[in-house]
Amino acid sequence: MGFLDKIKSKFKDDWCEKCTAPMRLEKKQLYMLPTMTVGHYVSHDDPNYYYQNLVKVDKKADIPTGFYACGTYIYHCDKCGRDVAKLVVFLPVRDAEQVEEAFLYEDPDLLKFLRS
Repeated sequence: MGFLDKIKSKFKDDWCEKCTAPMRLEKKQLYMLPTMTVGHYVSHDDPNYYYQNLVKVDKKADIPTGFYACGTYIYHCDKCGRDVAKLVVFLPVRDAEQVEEAFLYEDPDLLKFLRS
């Protein structure tokens, strides 16, 4: 792998930080966070919070007004086998997403939950 691949792996979620190969998007899903509403956002970096509180929805219209949502993306590296979950917490506002935070996790329990 060259220098450019190492840079991409540091700054792009879909490049493996372990072996610097491009990662494949395995699954994406939308969830709502029924525990967080407008004006009551609290940052949670513990993966346990997410697999205990995420509620699967099919589309943004299924999320009640004023509730936060979470887009999840599971990436898999075919070269070294690494799995990573990216969680993007946002507030749906009209036709836009007001992103609060994004997290990358390799937590096996969270990955298992997101794959189900």
